[in-house]
Amino acid sequence: MSNASMVLTFKTELSETNVNGEILKPDAREAIQALLIYIRKLAAGNARGNIEAQTSATAPVAASGTLTLVSVIATDVFVVGSETFTFTSTPSTENDVEVDGASDTLDADAAVAAINAHSVTGLHFIASNVAGVITVTAKAKGSAGNELGIASVDSTITASGAYLTGGTGGAESAVTSYNFGIA
Repeated sequence: MSNASMVLTFKTELSETNVNGEILKPDAREAIQALLIYIRKLAAGNARGNIEAQTSATAPVAASGTLTLVSVIATDVFVVGSETFTFTSTPSTENDVEVDGASDTLDADAAVAAINAHSVTGLHFIASNVAGVITVTAKAKGSAGNELGIASVDSTITASGAYLTGGTGGAESAVTSYNFGIA
């Protein structure tokens, strides 16, 4: 039995907030049901969008990148996807990360917790920490993850690159597009 894969990419006029609220659900069955409702709206002409179906003979691999922490201080920032996180001694928003300052590992643990619990990045990324090196991995497997950004302008936080890397599968394969009113 082969392990072929299929990646569906949806382009929609919905805002990211609406997609996150209407389609992306924590429970897999709820997410599939919400996605089917959206596809039915497209098919009936009640929504506009584009679906690309990509197939591959091999299973896709998730893209990843690293953020290396060395003596971070309050006010240091890093970016994962579209979200900017700030180290602070008094966190008050979901984009704030509590700085310990005495241990890169503890600071990285706090950053990992913030990334994974965040209302946006928690949907698209999974982060882990080993000795102050945070690995950020795209939840969606495939080469599309190579377009997801990570960054820091502070000398205490070094990103492995401007984007995640190593994502394979899906996009390199045959693509069939279905247009429902937008390109």
